[in-house]
Amino acid sequence: MAGTTTRASNAAAVPRLSRKRRILVVDDEKNIRLTVQHSLIAADYDVETAANGAEGLDRFRDGHFDLILMDLRMPQINGIEMLREIREHDKHIAAIVITAYLTIDTLLEAFSLGVSDYIRKPFSPNDIREMVRRVLVRETLDTHSAEAEAAPTIELARKALAEQDLPRALEFAKRAVARDSNNPDSQAFLGILEHLAGDQQAAEQSFHEALLLDPQHQLSRDYLFWMQAKGHS
Repeated sequence: MAGTTTRASNAAAVPRLSRKRRILVVDDEKNIRLTVQHSLIAADYDVETAANGAEGLDRFRDGHFDLILMDLRMPQINGIEMLREIREHDKHIAAIVITAYLTIDTLLEAFSLGVSDYIRKPFSPNDIREMVRRVLVRETLDTHSAEAEAAPTIELARKALAEQDLPRALEFAKRAVARDSNNPDSQAFLGILEHLAGDQQAAEQSFHEALLLDPQHQLSRDYLFWMQAKGHS
């Protein structure tokens, strides 16, 4: 009896192996799909792919995923349409936009649907692995914890946006930038949030601040050019 008890106790003490994180990659370019899939499998993720938005929605409905990477320009159903449909069923699943032809209109729409990260084509395997790692680590953050309130970061702001809590995301971003105003990416992300909140003047100021830190900051250049073309600057 004692031996049986010991074996049972030891078995209970063995930690269960954590499951692999499941990722869905949706892109109509076969080379991109395979590159991303192989890059993430090498990092020990479970990866499924889809060749267009319609196929991606079928994959999404058939199984649970921790993260979706999607192109914006695809036949049949584009990335934004796919994301809207996904949000009808899952408000908070993490998503990363993959794009070669970034437009500010589309990016803002994606961010308004809870996307807080994007990656431009072409990218390296290391680029995509690092972004996926960062996003999945962020998923463990609690935006309502005392620690988050005491020491807000841009990562917490991105998590709040992914939860579609724009006021909290904006508050976190403002306080994070006030603590460290020397990061152009943080300044630009604050600008995105300010634009989504309807304060275009503050948004432009944040993007100008990002350009002062990095005159080649692409998102800031794109945004300010877009605003100028719309007659707002």
